[in-house]
Amino acid sequence: MQRPREGTQGTEYQKILLWRLDLRGRISALFGTVDLLLAPVHPFAPLTLATIRTLGEQPELIAKLQRHTCPFDMTGHPALTLPGGFSAGGLPIGFQLVAARLGEATLIRAGAAFQAVTSWHRRRPPA
Repeated sequence: MQRPREGTQGTEYQKILLWRLDLRGRISALFGTVDLLLAPVHPFAPLTLATIRTLGEQPELIAKLQRHTCPFDMTGHPALTLPGGFSAGGLPIGFQLVAARLGEATLIRAGAAFQAVTSWHRRRPPA
């Protein structure tokens, strides 16, 4: 587990841990009614290489990049990212499948089934 930032009070850190447990419980409850969750990887089109080079100067962009993946990192729910198309600019777009905790087998079977009936994983962006 990551150490709290410098100056974080013990009570504040405890609140963060409790929030994380609550989030884990809410997402786990969701999997009582669904087998998999389909979600975007990013809330916008893929970044260009020029933008990626400047990520260290844009903490707000880093936060936006993690918006749809971080919740599952926090809760320990397994996720699989798959290619699913291209943006108008020709850059690849992915989506993620998320499974219940310890549901990696279901996740991998679903990813394999998707790739068996599509060819997105074989396509390359235009040069």
